[in-house]
Amino acid sequence: MNLMKWFRKNNKKVMAVVVVIIMLGFVAGPIIRRLGRSRTGQNQTVAYLADNKEITRNDLASARRELEVLKMLGADEMLRSIGVPLSRIPDLRAVLLSELLFSERSTSAILIKRIKQMIRMNKYKISDKQINDIYRRSTGSDLYWYCLKNEAQLAGVRISNEQAGNRLASIIPQLTGGATYSQLIGALINQRGIPEKEILATFGKLVAVLEYAGIICSNENITTQQIMQTASWENETIDVEFVEFDSAVFAATQDQPSEKKISAHFDKYKKFFAGAVSKENPYGFGYKLGDRVKLEYIAVRLYDIAETVTAPTQEETEEYYQKYIKQFTVQVPSEANDPNSPQIERVQSYAEVAGIISKNLLQDRINSKAERILQEAKTLTEADLQDTDIEGQNLSVEQLSLTAGNYETTAEQLSRKNKIKVYAGQTGLLSAADIQADEYLGRLYLKGYGYNNPVSLTQIIFAVDELAASELSPFDMPTPRMYENIGPVRDASERIIAIVRVTQTQKACEPESVNQTFSKAALRFGRDEEPAIQNVYSVKENVVENLKKLAAMNTTKKTADEFIKQVVKDGWVGALAKFNELYGQQGKQDESEPNVFELQNWTELQRISREIIGTLAMQIAGNPVEQISVDMVIKEGQFISQLYSLVPQDANSLDTVPLIMEFKPDMSYYVIKNIMVKRLEQKQYEKFKALQAYREDIIQSQSMAAVHFNPENILKRMNFRWAQED
Repeated sequence: MNLMKWFRKNNKKVMAVVVVIIMLGFVAGPIIRRLGRSRTGQNQTVAYLADNKEITRNDLASARRELEVLKMLGADEMLRSIGVPLSRIPDLRAVLLSELLFSERSTSAILIKRIKQMIRMNKYKISDKQINDIYRRSTGSDLYWYCLKNEAQLAGVRISNEQAGNRLASIIPQLTGGATYSQLIGALINQRGIPEKEILATFGKLVAVLEYAGIICSNENITTQQIMQTASWENETIDVEFVEFDSAVFAATQDQPSEKKISAHFDKYKKFFAGAVSKENPYGFGYKLGDRVKLEYIAVRLYDIAETVTAPTQEETEEYYQKYIKQFTVQVPSEANDPNSPQIERVQSYAEVAGIISKNLLQDRINSKAERILQEAKTLTEADLQDTDIEGQNLSVEQLSLTAGNYETTAEQLSRKNKIKVYAGQTGLLSAADIQADEYLGRLYLKGYGYNNPVSLTQIIFAVDELAASELSPFDMPTPRMYENIGPVRDASERIIAIVRVTQTQKACEPESVNQTFSKAALRFGRDEEPAIQNVYSVKENVVENLKKLAAMNTTKKTADEFIKQVVKDGWVGALAKFNELYGQQGKQDESEPNVFELQNWTELQRISREIIGTLAMQIAGNPVEQISVDMVIKEGQFISQLYSLVPQDANSLDTVPLIMEFKPDMSYYVIKNIMVKRLEQKQYEKFKALQAYREDIIQSQSMAAVHFNPENILKRMNFRWAQED
């Protein structure tokens, strides 16, 4: 049979086969093309590193796999357990590397607080913002890991598999409570199918990254002069006995300054903040106004709530005891008459804890009801916001102000509904110091992420974009916006609970004029509380007060001279009694205050270096409440340095006492009875020198860790850039 006859006879079968082939091509073609593209995509260049080194998708997938291997090894805990040699201090370089690569919200919220405490305790030059930036990443951990391991490799820092294995063998038993290298690595090989060679190579890269960080962060040179000065300032102390004569005691008797003097003084010092002492401003005068906010609030007093809540019954108390009996287990000596005998566990009887349980249950009910009222207040004041078609984060401040519900109306509605007084109002323009000093606002806090992570209200409200004066960590709360409800915020003393919102901000500025006044009213819970006249800040009154104190300096000096003569006549005790009788009453605001003039004894005073002041300024950056503490430390340092200047270098005390020392930042004169300097001797210096050098090296190298592992710095160092797509 020829071919044509065969085709005619089987034409239907042939057509069926052709149709099937066409259909397979139609369906399988895209799949095949996708598989091809997928294989091509894994090798596709997505970014560049250093001198045009290509980074492919496959490179990033490999980096992710390496991080998974390190996580299985427990590398995060290994890094956090590494300490600084010859000390018990955790190595911040290792801790920050662990957080950069393996951070988790559940653990990092607690750890970040410990890191910041460690920084302050060890005097590292690291700000809260630098630590917070470790958690603010523009890309995934895999990319930072890829950059870091390549950086170490390019620098020639490499760890062999043998070295990595030896390190693991020594570390694993410490972290696992006794497990051996063979047990852990064997489990990864058998259960996960990861070759030992790959495990060791990956761990070696991590060690190389950490060792390279140690090399880079320790590149600072410390001079002998630095060591000598630091050792001297930290180990020398001064003791002083004195009586202070404050010009404020005599200011009330001064004449009212003229308008011309008031204006001239204001113009001279309006550009300074109060307390900012300098050569140009030795008294620390200042009238510049700091960052300020105005708040609206809805608040309830827990005392009022308590009157509407029923106390728990005995049955409820007993039920709680039976349900949570493990909470009432205490450690007691096994021998009642021997407090040093071994401790054993004992469950407290119901009778012992019934009162505590009842009190706690009642407080829980009070807090719950207060919380419900404030949550309802939030719902009512955000009702219009829910009706908008625009997402909240996309609304402008003007739109938020229009959609924000009325606090006064909401408070009245909730008062009627719950039959208690719900307070509403607004504050004046308050600085961070004003808020912190207020008996209510200064104690309010919000719980951040994680266990036991309170964030002060002051820190929250000064973080608004319009001020950006405060630094919030990624584990505190999102940065609030103006007219956005904050809270409920609680009082640390458990007196009130409230919601607040920022309605006005004012950046730091010079006053409009010497006659400027503004309200500084805070939270109020009654008409008789805080008379309005006391809540008005007057620039002019502040200027007049300072001018009167300045005018009283001559009188203060004369009084100090008279006191020395009285000391010669009646001794220190008799002179103090006499002067408290003559001038003491004018320095008191009420009779119950202690004597104005008293002999004070300050001991173990240490000089404060510029390095310490710079470190403190760095650490508190982003905390507006603590900014004033830098000025206080500077002033304290000047006072101690001035005391030191009175004593000759070749002496340890003063022969010519009593003597008078003027200290302008306090606008005071000090009558000094005795000064004693405990100087650092050469033998002591030789003993401290090596330790001091080591400490300085630790401080500098640990302080550099936050810079080295900053996510954006890593990308900049490695000249990282994404590949541009068509």
